[in-house]
Amino acid sequence: MSKFFPIEQPFQLIIVFLGVIAFSLWLCGRFKIAAKISPILIILGLSATLSNTGIISHDSGFYKNLSDYAVPFAVCLILFNVRLGDLKKAGMPMLFAFGVASLCSIIAVIAGGYLLIHKFNVVLDGQGWKIAGPYIGTYIGGSLNFFSMWQALEINNPALFAAANAVDNLTLPLNFIFWALTPKLLERFYAPMPYPALNPTETENQKSIMPFIVKDIAALTFFAFLVMFVSDFIKGRLIDVPCIGKYMKMMPGILIITTLAIVGGRFKIIQNLKGANELGNFAFYLFFAAVGALMDINTAVKQAPVLFQFTLIVLIVQIGTALILAKLFKINFRVLAVAELAAKAGPSTVLAYVNAKNYKELALPGVAAALLGYAIGNYAGYAGAYLLKFILQ
Repeated sequence: MSKFFPIEQPFQLIIVFLGVIAFSLWLCGRFKIAAKISPILIILGLSATLSNTGIISHDSGFYKNLSDYAVPFAVCLILFNVRLGDLKKAGMPMLFAFGVASLCSIIAVIAGGYLLIHKFNVVLDGQGWKIAGPYIGTYIGGSLNFFSMWQALEINNPALFAAANAVDNLTLPLNFIFWALTPKLLERFYAPMPYPALNPTETENQKSIMPFIVKDIAALTFFAFLVMFVSDFIKGRLIDVPCIGKYMKMMPGILIITTLAIVGGRFKIIQNLKGANELGNFAFYLFFAAVGALMDINTAVKQAPVLFQFTLIVLIVQIGTALILAKLFKINFRVLAVAELAAKAGPSTVLAYVNAKNYKELALPGVAAALLGYAIGNYAGYAGAYLLKFILQ
């Protein structure tokens, strides 16, 4: 192109990525249509455009290094906010419904992976079973687990990642629309509501927005990096231990990080720090920018059809199985709907749904269930991927 392009120096690439992230977030804040597309897809698209047009390097070791740090750092920060004590607020009806939703997600993803394994084997060089990990993760704990499992299982295919992420994002509105439109039609066939309605004067428990300051940023960064260091140290030491060493070689470090971050979140010194979600999301944005730069747009478009088939199978099997089991186990339809959205989309979508449908009594139980999904999604995704591998043998 010219002596100035492609941009290859890490410092210059960071400047480009920060510009892409800032511009994407501005677009989402300024235009409703951009917000619906989501900053994730905009960041991926802009970075891919810059690399595919030769403005920035298409293949740089810096991208992998950035991803290797950004993902575990983000996972630590977001899981610091998970409070296992919040499960008491969910109550047994919501937890049971969430368990059913999670089980149906595992069944659906494994079914879809099994039916399309030959196509995924072509794309992933004979390791098509790995695709189950990210999708089980995202259908139990949302996008956090999708990104974590993609890296943990070493699915080294940036084009497939971009296509998978784009297709996965399309399933959220489809899920939301289904559960928003069907209560009047179907809830009379299900068990009565187990949660008492709130009085009109009662409002859902919402955290006040508090600014985070430099000491919080410094402390959160320290604790997240400490968890990452301890995780590497533990895995390095246990690899040499007889009997368990061979299993430690197979286990991705993200599972150790997940466990340590959940434990760390129980300490008041971490609980009192502000800004963990914001810093975690920012780290993920850097990861998306790096993945987008590695992506081949033509390849991503070619790989999208198999992912559409896969997600369609997963959606039909997951929702259909959940409706059947909810009827058998006498789960209230509204509780099931909130549990399903908690698993797939996280706390923010739960709050949007219960407010839209005026199910205020389900706000706190639904948010608590969604936080549980953050905590267990990585474990379920990893186990589910290897379960599919075992079934295929």
